[in-house]
Amino acid sequence: MIKLFRNIRRNLLAEGKTSKYLKYAIGEIILVVIGILIALSINNWNSNRIERHKESVYLSNIQRDLKEQFKSIEQQMGFEFEINKAAKPIIIYYKAHHEFKVDSTFTASIGKLSARITFVKNNPTYIELLSSGNIDIISNDGFKNELIKYYQEMERIEKVINKNNNLFTDAVFVPEMLKLTEIQSTDLYKRKMFQDLLSDIPAEISTDIVSLNEANLEAITRSNLQIPEKQLLMINAINFRYQLAILHYRYLNKQKIKTQELLDKLKTED
Repeated sequence: MIKLFRNIRRNLLAEGKTSKYLKYAIGEIILVVIGILIALSINNWNSNRIERHKESVYLSNIQRDLKEQFKSIEQQMGFEFEINKAAKPIIIYYKAHHEFKVDSTFTASIGKLSARITFVKNNPTYIELLSSGNIDIISNDGFKNELIKYYQEMERIEKVINKNNNLFTDAVFVPEMLKLTEIQSTDLYKRKMFQDLLSDIPAEISTDIVSLNEANLEAITRSNLQIPEKQLLMINAINFRYQLAILHYRYLNKQKIKTQELLDKLKTED
């Protein structure tokens, strides 16, 4: 084709048809430019198609992550709710009677309050988007900004819950409870999350042994909690544990609502 055009130009010059040559040359240039523009357009279309496919894959993976996050939020909320249920009756009874009703229910409640679970954010796709520099592949700027804010808040909630677990429940509450009262853990091991973890433990080393429930231990606990300093320590510790559980629950509930909103928007995108 190029050789044909060259021959035509040569013939026009040989015949002295300069004006026709110029017109032809200009027409040829225009054809070349149009060809280049068409090629660029096809290339851009193909690049956009690849980008949109990548975006679709990322959004699908984000949707998967959010569904898993929703489940873990609900699980953590359920746990914090159990902490509230265990602490509230003790606090109410103490405010009414200025003493603790020490019995098997009390020691089982202390067992529940001594437990905690680690909260983990679920964000592998978001981390990949950031580390690869592909965050801008999400074409909907509004959704992208919401997603960034969501995971920033998720990071904050994870730190708050786990720092409270480490600095208060592990470092303060449990050590003090071990000195103040008998602790029953039977109800704790009945929870599904612990049953799954302990499902492969042989019967010979069953966790049933942790159910102490001894009358002399209740008596020691009762005697301990007659001492004003220890009574003060006990009610403060339980009250603070209760308040932290409420704080965690509220944070998680707001994030649960936000998670559902993002999932709904992803469905709309589909």
